[in-house]
Amino acid sequence: MKNEATIGGITIGGQPSREELRSGRFGTVVNIRGASEQGNDTASSLAGSDTRYAHVPWTIDTVTPEDVDRIEAAVEEAGAGNGVLVH
Repeated sequence: MKNEATIGGITIGGQPSREELRSGRFGTVVNIRGASEQGNDTASSLAGSDTRYAHVPWTIDTVTPEDVDRIEAAVEEAGAGNGVLVH
């Protein structure tokens, strides 16, 4: 995955491939990309999998405190050791 880094047990990075999303490495995926962004196929890639999915789209110009709260809640809900990806 492009620009991947793990910080405090949370992996962040660019758009993962379908194979990376379905690898079993992540129990929760938080997608912060806009639904209409080219190449953003995270929801369809995870359809039918056991991976929890949260979509909290924002940009640097549109992010709100509520967006940050939703991302934080999704990460906390995942629990420790369950592999969290934010992209």
